[in-house]
Amino acid sequence: MFLVRNSFVLILMFLLIGCNGIQENETGYLTKEQVLKENPKADYFELNDKVYVTGIDWIEGVKLTKGEVIGEIKDGMASELSVGTQIIAPRERRDILIV
Repeated sequence: MFLVRNSFVLILMFLLIGCNGIQENETGYLTKEQVLKENPKADYFELNDKVYVTGIDWIEGVKLTKGEVIGEIKDGMASELSVGTQIIAPRERRDILIV
């Protein structure tokens, strides 16, 4: 079991609620277009019709343990991550992913 440390992984979290009046889609999540409208330089990736982004301040203090690999970044899925980067679900939460 590995304890995930902030300096070793990039933790991403999807936006649950629209910011500044942006409305989420029918699943309750923002679309890539909505994320980019709010922040054109957003570091994001898409998985299972959900958009995950970096830069969520409170995540820095969350201790997570690596769980199962649930996917990998493919061409066109991410703004900054390399193709082939593994996507890992932590054991403690399902609203945060580790890459």
